[in-house]
Amino acid sequence: MLQTMRNNAQGMIAKVIVGFIIFVFAIWGVESIVTLGGGPKPAATVGGVDISAEEVARAVQQQKNKLRRQFGEQFDENLFNDQMLRDSALEQLINQTVAKVQADDMGLRASTRLIDEMIIATPAFQSDGVFDREQFVNILRINGLTPLAYRAQLAESLKVNQARAAFILSSFTTPLDVKLQQALANEQRTISYYSVSAKDLTASVELTDEDVQAAYEASLENFMTPESVAIRYVEISRASIEKDQDVSEDDLKLAYEDHVAKLAAAEERSASHILLEIKDDRDEAQTLSLASELKARIDAGESFAAIAKEYSDDKGTADVGGDLGINLRGTFDPAFEDALYTLNEGEVSAPVETEYGVHLIRVDHINVQEIPSQDAIRDELAAQVRKEKAGFAFAELTQEFSNTAFSAGSINELADAMNLKPQETGLFTMDKGEGVAAEEKVRREAFTDNMKLDHELSSVIDLDDRAIVFSVSDYQESVAKPLSQVRAQVEARLTREKALAAANEKAQAILAGDESVEWKTATGTVAQNMGVARAVQQRAFTLAEGEADVVGTPEGYSVVKLDNVDRKDWNDMEVTEEAAQASRMQRSREDMISYQAWSKSVTDIAR
Repeated sequence: MLQTMRNNAQGMIAKVIVGFIIFVFAIWGVESIVTLGGGPKPAATVGGVDISAEEVARAVQQQKNKLRRQFGEQFDENLFNDQMLRDSALEQLINQTVAKVQADDMGLRASTRLIDEMIIATPAFQSDGVFDREQFVNILRINGLTPLAYRAQLAESLKVNQARAAFILSSFTTPLDVKLQQALANEQRTISYYSVSAKDLTASVELTDEDVQAAYEASLENFMTPESVAIRYVEISRASIEKDQDVSEDDLKLAYEDHVAKLAAAEERSASHILLEIKDDRDEAQTLSLASELKARIDAGESFAAIAKEYSDDKGTADVGGDLGINLRGTFDPAFEDALYTLNEGEVSAPVETEYGVHLIRVDHINVQEIPSQDAIRDELAAQVRKEKAGFAFAELTQEFSNTAFSAGSINELADAMNLKPQETGLFTMDKGEGVAAEEKVRREAFTDNMKLDHELSSVIDLDDRAIVFSVSDYQESVAKPLSQVRAQVEARLTREKALAAANEKAQAILAGDESVEWKTATGTVAQNMGVARAVQQRAFTLAEGEADVVGTPEGYSVVKLDNVDRKDWNDMEVTEEAAQASRMQRSREDMISYQAWSKSVTDIAR
């Protein structure tokens, strides 16, 4: 659509459309354009909240990244069914959205103060134990988030956790519940088992070409190449114009004055104070009078530290003589700070009133910043001026770039108009690229239908200190890899499938008594590691005494028989605090599962 508008930009109809779009932008923002056009169809709608296809794609990518970290070099993307991963990701997002919808229905909210406290207390956002806003913003930028977006996510998470906490804190159990749970937990079961490993049967598996061909055709979705694109683009950058910025002597003078002001602001002062609060039994006039008396005693030679220890109402500093440590400007109340920075080293102020009470302030030490001459830092100042001027120039250039790109019909036309040289990338996928294609913003837009299929010009993509406009120069559809290329993978899968089938067949024969084997035994409780596969142990605690079954395991199949159950009398169980806590946690988990199932049942979900 955008390309069509570009091509007809000289016509009256196009001017009207463009004018309307500008009006909508001004009144409602960019999002309204998507709304007017109907927007992309959501992957699901939960309680009136849309889950976008883009959210699902991000969740799938997160799953793949997790698998990559888990399997390392052994990770093969082709072994994982994309549709299965998508279904799993969508289900997870639906569950999360259901929780949010129910939290909203319950009227749960996260206060601004609580969100602030959570952010400030997060170690990742701290430097030397103190919240660092620059670090906070940088970490969010790396993760593709703005502070507002992160705060919104945190607010939603806190609301959902409030609902979960309500179940955990409200769950209770009776002494009888605890005893019964203890009896079950201490119940010992003795089993006989025999394991059939699929690996041991792979050598006997025979594959025909017909088998391999059929298996390949039945699982083509596992052997698809990812779709890929290459782009042709033009770029403007702040760095390219920075070196061309003129620097005058007046510019250098102003930059130097600013530098000196910053050094002055960075001056460190260590100080001590005595705080006298205005109380019910001591009004403002009496407090000021006491402060004046104490000031006279200090001027007469009495110890500031001793008086602070005896009289100061700041209990956090009184015991250390009122010592406030080393502080920069902007740390204290304005009135306090104005007094502090008018004192010389060793001087004690007259009484100073703030919202906290009346202070006597002493400057203990002044760490004066050395101020270099203008000539000594001339090159540094010049670089700073060029950088600042380049910032303004780049903003103007970006606006010109955007305006020119809107009316341009091709990358070549845009390049000629802006005196830029077109550049190209190699093929890249939605998940990975190099150069400008390493930027998620670029990849995300490149794989939209109007870009990869219609080869339109992109919007201006902001990449911090540079910006690009591109068009797709090559598009490769996702296609099945030829059998010759993936034959080893197909054969490995098919061999394991056939070996597993053979293992199951043998296990079923053992269960029926058709084969004589040497059984192994194991004894333990439900919580103990009995030295058998997890699936075997779990099945053992669902069987009746004398009953047997076949269960699948990571290695193949196992036959398990329950030989004996040593039951414990619940009357003999003790109700300890530890046991009661474990019982409550178990009950809260069960309540939470029931709540989640109920939430989904009463929430409108459309896929």
